[in-house]
Amino acid sequence: MTRYGKLLLPGLALLLGFPAVAAADGRAVALEVDRRMYAGIAGFTAQSRMRAEDGAGSGTNSLSDGLLLRLGRTGRPARYDVELARTNYDEGELWLTMASLDYLIPGGDLFSGYVGIVGGYGRIEWNSNDPFGGGDNFGVRGERDSSYVAGLRGGGLIEVTDLVQVEIGYRYLHTEFSRQFDGNDGGGKVQVRNLRMVHAGVNFRF
Repeated sequence: MTRYGKLLLPGLALLLGFPAVAAADGRAVALEVDRRMYAGIAGFTAQSRMRAEDGAGSGTNSLSDGLLLRLGRTGRPARYDVELARTNYDEGELWLTMASLDYLIPGGDLFSGYVGIVGGYGRIEWNSNDPFGGGDNFGVRGERDSSYVAGLRGGGLIEVTDLVQVEIGYRYLHTEFSRQFDGNDGGGKVQVRNLRMVHAGVNFRF
């Protein structure tokens, strides 16, 4: 279990002791509350796929924990939000600003599912570590690159009270980060082509 998971689970267990709203027939329970705006915080685990030209190699970097903040509004039958996320790989520090639109799916008196689209902007500040196992001379320390991000997400919402909602989810994002590098085993262009994230957190309605 990741560091953020260990911190979140005790709090979620405590919150689940309080009553939540009930769903109307045929409608996601997340749509039944009067308060539409929400702010949330979540911990996530992320992993990216990297590759390089000129035969330098390719690989999947190690899992990394991060923190995600969100602000959104629930409509009928969708919700939309904006998010800020940060994580720090061995290869670099990654910041993401994203906007999402989700369709809510009925799932009973306490649960709603969702599927949606994600778009936004990302920035990575490279560290010196070689992502392909060639040593610690990646050659791009302190360099920054930016890219659009776009993809899909899905997950579930658990109603705890009228004010508190637990969220779990997964997303897959396409990216176009790239940088020329000169590592111990050769040089070339390193590219980050996708990003996968699993998150769990709490939303507070107001």
